[in-house]
Amino acid sequence: MRNYLVFIGVLALLLVGCERNPQVNAQLGTPEYIAGEFFHAIYNEKDLTKAKGMATADYASLLSSYGSARQAGRTLFNMNFDNVQINVNRSGRNLREQYQDDATIQLILDGEFDGKRVQEVRTVVLVRQRGKWLVNEVQADKFSTSIR
Repeated sequence: MRNYLVFIGVLALLLVGCERNPQVNAQLGTPEYIAGEFFHAIYNEKDLTKAKGMATADYASLLSSYGSARQAGRTLFNMNFDNVQINVNRSGRNLREQYQDDATIQLILDGEFDGKRVQEVRTVVLVRQRGKWLVNEVQADKFSTSIR
């Protein structure tokens, strides 16, 4: 019986360890997490449907008009990546500006495109609807060299 309990305990630990790790340096369910996972869906998973599921109805409609995650990333966000790592900007200003149902998160996207390193900063505006954080807008960094 004791061996059976030890086996169950080890099995439970293994199952907990197999859960999907967040792709972003943020706590699950927070606005930071949603903002990062939104870009992860677009650039790493190439899954526009998943990204639309994390957006408000209006923003999801805008994303749909681009047809694919690649087109949305390239045209709407003016960024191309072969692979990218997404991190919450934890330097300088407040980590997030959050009010009751609104949050503004700054993300750093660091990746490669055509063998060259690309670093971009985007500000994501989220709103809370029915208890769930949703992407409402993505703003480009005013000081970015790619925006002219």
